[in-house]
Amino acid sequence: MTTAALTLTVPSSSEASASAAEPVPCRARPGETHVDWTGRLFTGDFWCEVEPGWVRVQSRSTSSVIGRMEFSPTWIVCWKQGSDYLGDNRWYYTQGDRVLASPGSKAWGYLPAVAVKAPKHPVAGMTECPWTDGSSLPAPS
Repeated sequence: MTTAALTLTVPSSSEASASAAEPVPCRARPGETHVDWTGRLFTGDFWCEVEPGWVRVQSRSTSSVIGRMEFSPTWIVCWKQGSDYLGDNRWYYTQGDRVLASPGSKAWGYLPAVAVKAPKHPVAGMTECPWTDGSSLPAPS
């Protein structure tokens, strides 16, 4: 009878948590379309891993919360600069999973960059939101 030895290598908890924490690149999906609460059409999005959190009506940390992101991954259509939030001033426009206020907005709003698990911000290849030229979206009702 022959006996073979099997050696298993199990990463230490610090190695496992380090690899689990590494950001995953967002995936471009050029054929996806979305229409936001204002009627604006977006063609193309990015599928990204995100942290659950609040969706805000404007790209500021003091802006009203209108929705909640509960599931990951999710899609994002564009980015813009806003107020600094935990060391980054970029915000991503998307639709939350749950409406918390202003039902007319359908939970469309902004996630801070720190909530998007991407290697670099803004996400490579993602377009800047078209209203970043100084104009803004109307306030939801």
